[in-house]
Amino acid sequence: MSQIIRTVLFVIIQFFANFVQAVTGFGGGPISMPPSMPLVGVGEAKAAVTCILWLTCIVVSVREIKNIDYKQLGIILACMAPGVLFGMWLFSVLPLHILMLIYGIIVILIGARRLFFPSGKELPKILRFTALILAGLMQGMFTSGGPFLVIYSVSAIPDKTRFRATMSTVWTVINTYMVISMFRKGMYANGAGWLVVYSMVPVALAILLGKKVADRLNHELFLKVIYALLMVSGALLVYNYFNIA
Repeated sequence: MSQIIRTVLFVIIQFFANFVQAVTGFGGGPISMPPSMPLVGVGEAKAAVTCILWLTCIVVSVREIKNIDYKQLGIILACMAPGVLFGMWLFSVLPLHILMLIYGIIVILIGARRLFFPSGKELPKILRFTALILAGLMQGMFTSGGPFLVIYSVSAIPDKTRFRATMSTVWTVINTYMVISMFRKGMYANGAGWLVVYSMVPVALAILLGKKVADRLNHELFLKVIYALLMVSGALLVYNYFNIA
C-alpha cells in the first residue's frame, strides 16, 4: 500500500472518529487508534491522533463551557492523572507489538461488555474510581481512555449535555499535557505533524456535523454502534498483531 493511500485512509478515519467525539464527548481515540496504528505506525498514530482529538475537544469545550460540571471535572482529573503518567511511561518502555495485542483485547472486551451487557445497577464506588485510574492509564498509552471513563461518568453525570461538555474538557486538559510532552520529545518533527495538518479540514467538517447531530440523535442507538465499532477495531488490531509478529 502506497504512502498516499495510507495517508488518505488515516484522514478518513480521523473524520469519522472526531465526528463521534464531537457528538458524544468520547470514543474518538478507541475508534481511530486501532486502524491508524498499522497504517502509519504506533508512535506516529499516537502523536497525530492525540493532537487531532485535542483540537476537537478544545472547540467542543469552549462551545459548551456553560454546561461543564466542574466538580466532576476535578474528581475525574485527580483520579486519571496518575494513570496518564504511568501509561505514558509504559508506552516508552514496553515492546509495541505486545502493547498492540493487549490494547486490542481490552478494546474488544470493553465493546462487548457495553454492547451485550449494558449496566443495569450502578457499580460499587471503588470499581468506578478504579475505572477512572484505568482510563488514565489507557489514555497515556493509546489516547483511548474513553471506554473506562464512561463507566464512571454515565452515573456521575447523567445529563447528556453536561456529560458531553465535561468529557470534552477532560480530554482537553489531559491531552494538552500529552501534546506538549510529545512535542518536546520530537514526535511531531516528521510524519505525525503532517498527518495533523492533512486532517484539519475534514476534522473541522466533522466537528460541525457533530454539533448538528448531537442534539437530535438517539443516544442509546448511537452508543451501541460505537461499541460494535470498538469490537471490530480491537479485532483488527489483534489480527494485525498476529500477522506482524
